[in-house]
Amino acid sequence: MQTETVKAACEAVVLAFFHALDTRRHALAAALMAPDGTWLRQGRLLTGPRDVLAALEARPPQRTTCHVITNLRLLEHRTDQATVGYFLTAYDSDPQVQGGAPRLVAIRDCQDRLVASGQQWLLAEKRSRRHLPPE
Repeated sequence: MQTETVKAACEAVVLAFFHALDTRRHALAAALMAPDGTWLRQGRLLTGPRDVLAALEARPPQRTTCHVITNLRLLEHRTDQATVGYFLTAYDSDPQVQGGAPRLVAIRDCQDRLVASGQQWLLAEKRSRRHLPPE
């Protein structure tokens, strides 16, 4: 598969994941994880779609989020595997806090490893570190 095709396919998965997260379509976000895919989220290692779905379903229902992805680039790829890097700017809003005004949570430096599964790509590993403010 050509580099640009791989990059576009992986970018589509990353964007779909965060759009599903922000629109509270948790099952769709979880379905983008590989069966043994891992996500270190808020200090807890989630493994597979079931763990991801359970964690996302536990989010407070009144809290909304917006994740803005920038500077996405293909870091490496092989026939059935690829790694992308990007910055993630995360905002949240809670109607009971600051009158629901958006709040910058953090800017994170992210790397996702994806695996080819049939005709689609799935998230095999999600990891990030806080970029701003620095950890």
